[in-house]
Amino acid sequence: MKTIQFRTDDLTQYTINISQITCMFPYEESPGTWIYLSCGTRLKTLLILDIILEMIGKAENDQ
Repeated sequence: MKTIQFRTDDLTQYTINISQITCMFPYEESPGTWIYLSCGTRLKTLLILDIILEMIGKAENDQ
């Protein structure tokens, strides 16, 4: 299973399967990225979009 880990703006740590990501876009008001999951959940990460994309690329190449 290809996963990434990150913290949200409320400091909760998540591990998500990258195949569950349906949409991502930068958060305009402060550094961070919105990640939408196929189950309908929206998560605001503390990481910028470029770092999230790098993490996904690494997870895809590791297995």
